[in-house]
Amino acid sequence: MNKTFLRASVLGGTTTALLAFAPLAQAQSSVTLFTLVDANVSHYSAGSKSGAGSQTAMNDGTTNGLNGSRWGVRTTEDLGGGLKAGVLLENGFNVDNGTSGQGGRAFGRQAFVWLSSASVGELRLGRQYILEDSVMGLSNPFTNALTLNPGTGVTNAGKALPLWLNAPRADNVIQVQTVNYSGFQAAAQVAPGEKTADRFYGVKLSYSQGALNTALSYEWNRSRTTGDNVNKSLTVAANYNFGPVKVLGGVQRNRDLVTTSVNGAFTGNNLTVTGDSTFAMDRSDGTTIGVEVPVTQWVLLGANYTRVKYANAAGQNSTLGKIAFGARYALSKNTFLYASVSQATGDLKDYISQKGVTQVGLRTAF
Repeated sequence: MNKTFLRASVLGGTTTALLAFAPLAQAQSSVTLFTLVDANVSHYSAGSKSGAGSQTAMNDGTTNGLNGSRWGVRTTEDLGGGLKAGVLLENGFNVDNGTSGQGGRAFGRQAFVWLSSASVGELRLGRQYILEDSVMGLSNPFTNALTLNPGTGVTNAGKALPLWLNAPRADNVIQVQTVNYSGFQAAAQVAPGEKTADRFYGVKLSYSQGALNTALSYEWNRSRTTGDNVNKSLTVAANYNFGPVKVLGGVQRNRDLVTTSVNGAFTGNNLTVTGDSTFAMDRSDGTTIGVEVPVTQWVLLGANYTRVKYANAAGQNSTLGKIAFGARYALSKNTFLYASVSQATGDLKDYISQKGVTQVGLRTAF
């Protein structure tokens, strides 16, 4: 069967199923304007062979913060019979210098329209988070934040190098997601390349029940020049809340990495690894394990260790890891003080600009 026809049939069938649950009724609408601002001051101790010097910098929350600064509009229209529609428009900005984030896009964080049925699931169209981002969030304290974030890359001999792959967004995404069936939920994404990027695909399966949360995602690109599947990324994560402590962990396996896809799981422009030797990597394997400890209703502590092995088909490889500790203090339900430290480990620790990081920050929302 033609694959394009199959994809169109599945997505068309999902839309038809959603619309089948829409009775003629007077819609109830809501519009919410929201803002979140996060800033931190970080000190970076560079490795002795990185070619960089140590420095102190103010950052927006997109770098080692709890959240990236943003403002946005969220709308919801209740169409009746369990059917709803809405829009999410989210602009990112850098509070440290007032510039626009995500390359200056008007709504670079997210911009999509959605339609959902309480008995079928949800359809989303537009720029949105890839599925891996939410899976990785289950694997680490504070949910992809502070210096404990496995997805925060490093500067390796002057070039950006990813730790775990985490885009974390893609353009032109069509997403379908099921309702929750006894704790199980599935989702799929596809984004056409539109002749300027590789086609992007992603699938996710999750299970949550009581104290246990677990999920996996698999994402890849279809090369617009060769037709090969590239940037193949598998992420598996889980956490379990024992009450006094939550244990978290995950693994990520990446293969056939390229820098030309533009959209999807990997959008970086560098795969060169510089250590005692220099090589171009085309694969990586990552692990992370951590704990989260609520001391009081206001204080949350976390610690984790993340490690990545970079390699290629010729057998060359190098490792990079980091051990990190963090704390968050709630001044209210929307305002937090936070602090964290991290120390690099592995073969590349002396070749990166972020060998040691210490930071303090403030986040508020309204």
